[in-house]
Amino acid sequence: MRSSLAWLRETYAESEGRASPMYGVVASIGIAVPLVIGTVTGHPAQGGVAALGAFFVVNTTPQGPYGARARALLAAVLVVTGFSVLGGLLAGHPVLAVVVVPVVAAVAVAVPWLGVTATLVLIAATVRPAGSPVLFNGFLEMLGGLFVSLLMVVPLLTHRLQPLRTALAEAGGSVAFALDLLAEPELRADEWERRRRQAYDEIRKARATYGLYLSGGRDDEQRPRRLIDAFNRVMDEAVALRTHLEAARQTSPPEEWERERRVAVAAIAARLRLVAGGIEAGGGTPLGADQPVALHRFARVSEEVRQAWLPDDLVRTALIVQVRQSIGRMAATVDGAREIIAPGLKIGIDSPRLPERPTGGWTRFTEGVRTRSPGFRHSTRMGVAIAVAMALTTWLHLTHGHWLTITVVASLRDSYGDTVTRVVKRIGGTAIGAIVAALALALVPHQATLIVLVFIGAALGFTVRPVNHGHWMAVATPMIMLLIDYSAPMSWSAAGWRIGLTVVGGLFALAAARVLWPAGTIGLLPGRLARLMRTHAGLARAVAARFDGEAESSVRRRMEDAAAAAADVEESATRLGHEPAPPAELVRRLLDATSIARRLRDDVQAVGTLWEDRTDAGPLPAILERVADQLDESADALLSPDGAVAELRLDDLLEEFDRHLAELTRRRRVELDDVGTDAVTTLRRSLVQVAAARHALRGLASDAERLRQAVLSDATP
Repeated sequence: MRSSLAWLRETYAESEGRASPMYGVVASIGIAVPLVIGTVTGHPAQGGVAALGAFFVVNTTPQGPYGARARALLAAVLVVTGFSVLGGLLAGHPVLAVVVVPVVAAVAVAVPWLGVTATLVLIAATVRPAGSPVLFNGFLEMLGGLFVSLLMVVPLLTHRLQPLRTALAEAGGSVAFALDLLAEPELRADEWERRRRQAYDEIRKARATYGLYLSGGRDDEQRPRRLIDAFNRVMDEAVALRTHLEAARQTSPPEEWERERRVAVAAIAARLRLVAGGIEAGGGTPLGADQPVALHRFARVSEEVRQAWLPDDLVRTALIVQVRQSIGRMAATVDGAREIIAPGLKIGIDSPRLPERPTGGWTRFTEGVRTRSPGFRHSTRMGVAIAVAMALTTWLHLTHGHWLTITVVASLRDSYGDTVTRVVKRIGGTAIGAIVAALALALVPHQATLIVLVFIGAALGFTVRPVNHGHWMAVATPMIMLLIDYSAPMSWSAAGWRIGLTVVGGLFALAAARVLWPAGTIGLLPGRLARLMRTHAGLARAVAARFDGEAESSVRRRMEDAAAAAADVEESATRLGHEPAPPAELVRRLLDATSIARRLRDDVQAVGTLWEDRTDAGPLPAILERVADQLDESADALLSPDGAVAELRLDDLLEEFDRHLAELTRRRRVELDDVGTDAVTTLRRSLVQVAAARHALRGLASDAERLRQAVLSDATP
């Protein structure tokens, strides 16, 4: 009992996002104004229909630049108008509605731009009185949607670049947040993984936001792209630096060197945070964060350590030099970002392009049907659940029966665990909100009071909606009840029906998620795990090709493919964890595999940052190729009947690499007698890079073998 209560408290207290007060204000105005106009002109029912259209449109919550939001809002208006007309044609024909609505619901789940909006609009329109003006109601909902859309894109005139600035600033701030951890005495692995992922996610969001703007070829309009690339380079260098620091710490550097290194990294993070603040403020050169002084002190101490270690151990010296160079590259990149924003950010108008027409839709559909993919299963589950719910309410002639169907639509998710969470939040929030509505309807049942309730409910509801679905339902339930039934006077007893039907609909959704076609995630695991291995093999080969002279290898694209494959496996683990009886051991092994794969990518990335045209890498490319071969063999084993593959053997190549490092060390010591200790030669660069790669290569060999064992375990299907 105590654990159940704790789970309920955590569920209602968890934060899903940040509050949106401005969005709440705009939404409340867009919904309340049509009600006021309808009431003042003596047409409250028509005002309610227009307000309902505004609610459905604003409920889609479009994101991105204002141009992209305008396109999304226009699409939402068209969806609301079209399905309002279709629902009006079904009004008064309950049997026909039971046939049509489930089909629409199943298709809408599979089509992102339809979503649940199409189904909700259709259900709301089917319960209107027979004989209602179908086309006129559709026109009114279109007007309400266009009105609120206009309110939402008005900031386009003065805040056109604000979404881009926000995305860029958040990307820069998240990278600085990751660097803060490298400035601490201890390298905490779990916290580093979290901050690393957050930084790369924010960079990807910034790149996607920039892609929604239409920029020309002028240099000033390319500044956001260059800024994103700079953040990405800093983060790539930070990932490699962490590997180099692990290697350097094994050589026990002096405490003074560690202290100055932490100060230098902290100074870079502070300067990057100032750059992010300058972006959000609209550009200009940020001041503060005396980075050069910290870097100069670190360079001086590093040189003192290098000179002290030269007579004894050139490999230890090389590691110190590599860390110094890595930090120097990060500092130079941050200074470049500072120069980029100095003139301010400029870009062309928001892209007016429509999304590209998707291709291969029929092929994806047939493949989903043939393989019974999770998406196809969920679409079918939604259609069947809606059909049964509507048939039941029609047969029983339930008052306000559409609330049961709406609850099923809004609660049923593609996993049992997500459905449970949504049902709990919806029932609890609805109970609180319906009680408030009942009190208001019983005490002051006037249209003016109802409009005030709608306005307050919309303002508070859309403000807290991103924070928690339970909070949204608690404050928005009165508003939703009044909007859908605004054309007919309601009594306080409607709140009781709302609570009861929400409970029944929630239980119905739970039953559907539990009984109807489990997600089938386990059947997808072999293919996803095989893709995980192949994409990481491709990444290793791309880096090896750089050392072999193929400088045009698409390492970044390979890195993105590998990260996406790991995300698919992690998503499978999450889905399995949400099953009614989750396979705990399998989930743990899948999460272990994604964690190991992330470290493997870090190892490969650390090696890749060492590449130079004149680097004498020795057997390094051969080691990467052998790791890639082993990963490919593991992928084949996953899809073969026996599922076995030999253990990864790299001892011979690692020994050859050590001999190569020893030879470079011997040649460098001879060279020191001729050129002195301060000369920067090709041989010195090769020694620095090969010495720094040694730790990363051994970590790569270990992680590749651990990944093989994780994905080929007997516990993994």
